[in-house]
Amino acid sequence: MMEIRILEPNITVHDVPFEKIVCDNRDGNKLFIEFDDENEIRYKIEFVTYIALKITIDDCFDGSFLFDISNHGMMYEAINSDWFSQLKSEYNDQHPHGKLIDGAHHYIIGLGDFYVEIIARGYKLRKLSEEKNE
Repeated sequence: MMEIRILEPNITVHDVPFEKIVCDNRDGNKLFIEFDDENEIRYKIEFVTYIALKITIDDCFDGSFLFDISNHGMMYEAINSDWFSQLKSEYNDQHPHGKLIDGAHHYIIGLGDFYVEIIARGYKLRKLSEEKNE
């Protein structure tokens, strides 16, 4: 059974978050997402050792499991999700002694009209700016 945990409960993503998503493999395996919160403060989240990325428009995303908590926080962790279990099984079949997926998490972020799902070993969140459009 999948469980949902609220991460960063004090940050709410702006209705129009002006998101920016960057995958950068030049200096390690990095994924960055920038977005604005409801107070127009800019944040940057870096996912550490990301393994998978899925971006889905809200019209095609079944977010019913988030209905009770979607007004709380800006990011969620899906524990025991089908997607994570499938990726872990496929990885372990190909790399029986591999460690890449050990300690990874399934993160979900709602960014306006999109839902971003990331499988990664962790993340770092930092505030970039408190001024609009910087």
